[in-house]
Amino acid sequence: MNIAGLIFLILMHFFSGRGLLYLFNIKTRLWATIALSMITGILIIALIPMLLDLFFIPITTENVIISTLLVTILLNSTQVKKYRISTLKHITSSIKSITLTDALFLLLFILLMIPSVWRCFYFPAYARDILSGPEIIAEYTLREKTMINSVFSLNLETTNNHLKPPFVSGLQIVYKMLVHPFGELWLSILSGSFLIWLFSLMREKLHPAVAGFCLLLFIAIPEMYAYTYILLFDYANAIMFSIGIYFFLQYVIQQKANYFFFSTLMFGFATFIRSETLVLICMLLPMILFFFYKEKLPVIKRILYTGTFVIVPFIFYYVWMGIFIKYYLPIKFNVGDQVNTDFSHVNIFFSRLSDLTSSYLLGGNSTMHYAYFINVFCIILLTDVIVYRKFNTEARILLYSILVLYIGIPLLGFLIPWYDLDNTSKRALFKMFPLMLLYFRNSMILQALSRSIINWESPQTKSVQATIDKIIPQMAKPKPGIKKRGKQ
Repeated sequence: MNIAGLIFLILMHFFSGRGLLYLFNIKTRLWATIALSMITGILIIALIPMLLDLFFIPITTENVIISTLLVTILLNSTQVKKYRISTLKHITSSIKSITLTDALFLLLFILLMIPSVWRCFYFPAYARDILSGPEIIAEYTLREKTMINSVFSLNLETTNNHLKPPFVSGLQIVYKMLVHPFGELWLSILSGSFLIWLFSLMREKLHPAVAGFCLLLFIAIPEMYAYTYILLFDYANAIMFSIGIYFFLQYVIQQKANYFFFSTLMFGFATFIRSETLVLICMLLPMILFFFYKEKLPVIKRILYTGTFVIVPFIFYYVWMGIFIKYYLPIKFNVGDQVNTDFSHVNIFFSRLSDLTSSYLLGGNSTMHYAYFINVFCIILLTDVIVYRKFNTEARILLYSILVLYIGIPLLGFLIPWYDLDNTSKRALFKMFPLMLLYFRNSMILQALSRSIINWESPQTKSVQATIDKIIPQMAKPKPGIKKRGKQ
């Protein structure tokens, strides 16, 4: 493994992502900012091989390194003054704010993720969808210096994996070229950064023990944990979708346009990873229009914001499906042929909704695939409904987004015949779980539990501090028979 190449890419991920956050004036807590910078930086680097191909530039090691440096410098060119020495003091204070409970849970999370990182390093990509698409494209790109390579001369009519957006293949090309023959380590960086981001958000509203336990339930979802080392599109797609939802709700709460546009960009990247996400994004429009109406946004701004919300993800979709595949690849592919145009059999949608619920969400193989995370979510939600009967704005947005996924995933199965239940739909549910976790931080019952623990800890803390205050002066006093040393 090329350690220097790995360090180079980690730095490029951070600084390119940090530059993007500065451009959008995104301000979060330190650990959330670091994690989010890494995530967005990975997205930026994933675009480089496709962009080189669009401009007919050979995909060589030198060109990838130069392009990565240029993109990073460009994103940070107007933001250099914001990198101040005072940031070091901020880091120090943030480290000091980590409690013992935080440290114990973080240690546990690291131990749980070590097997995932090891498998990314030690084993090559082996998922069927990857081997018949992104992985083989990446391998031949290294040999032929272009993504439009001899792979497309093979008869691949039985699969469409070679036609999926180049997020995975782009990162595999860069990591195979600069780090390791198997690539894949970017997935460990992405999933680890996402978990840090989630834990930072949970800690904003919950006690460390409650936040840590909730995140532990999330990490322990068997199916989702497996895709922190099985190379596919769905885990990364879930990350981008949940980040998009989070920054939209931040826009609603803080009324800052930069959060809305950053949310739109994240939905664009989600579409870049899985193109059918565009349908789910459009299903979010009623919620968005409702909040525009509620805050009495001027009509011109409503049109501008709504158009941006749809157009930006569509651009990501169109660059690959409408330009790259249509004009660059040496094969013919018509998206219209892949979509169901017979809407008379609506019963297919309700059948898929029923099967998804009974087989994966609330019965059947639910616990085998997702452990008890969904059960815990349902219990907490019912408790909030019965006991408190009120939800804040953030909780309502998250619940609506979960409902969109619950209806939208079966709808995609109705619209797209190859969107099957036991593979694609099952993994599409990954987008729900981060939203459920973010709901936990807004749960009235969990917030009440956090307050109870904090109130219980306060007297204990005061008692310990009082004991320390008594011990320290006594330790400072000279023992009998021992004289203080003075000037001779």
